[in-house]
Amino acid sequence: MSDRLLAVDAGWPGTLFEYARNMKSIGCNLERIAWAIVTHFHMDHAGLVSDFIERGIKCFVFEAQLASIEPMERTIEKNNKEYKRIAKGKLQTVRIEDSHSVLLDVGISAEVVATDYHSPDSVTLITDEMEAIVGDLPPAMQMMPDDVGYWKNIDLLRAKGVKTIYPSHAPAYHMEEITK
Repeated sequence: MSDRLLAVDAGWPGTLFEYARNMKSIGCNLERIAWAIVTHFHMDHAGLVSDFIERGIKCFVFEAQLASIEPMERTIEKNNKEYKRIAKGKLQTVRIEDSHSVLLDVGISAEVVATDYHSPDSVTLITDEMEAIVGDLPPAMQMMPDDVGYWKNIDLLRAKGVKTIYPSHAPAYHMEEITK
């Protein structure tokens, strides 16, 4: 097994030190990150992409996410004049349909699927162990049964065979626990 890691999401802008400290607290080192994807281009999930690129981390971006970078950066710059924009030419653009083969080429057996409930550019990483890292797809107990967009995403993950879901802002939950 490689000691290189794939980061899923890239934290708030200006928080690289805290990101590194949090990695250290779980026994990892920031230098081990070789690749990164973000679940969507909101500042709490993609704010460190520019820092990652500067550190030599290969950042994958999915075609549907490209249009979301500029609005995120404009929002960040309103309150953070020192923010360094993402060098878009250094991003590796990937078609979502090619995600499995692109990730497999770097030794990661997983795929990415579009899960556009939270935002049009949201994606989910699904590992071969049938674990899903979903970004901002909340636990079902927080959702109404008639929220069609949410349940469409859950049905997609269920059809893919996902067993455990890891949202960014809530505890992990199991697919078997999800009912309308």
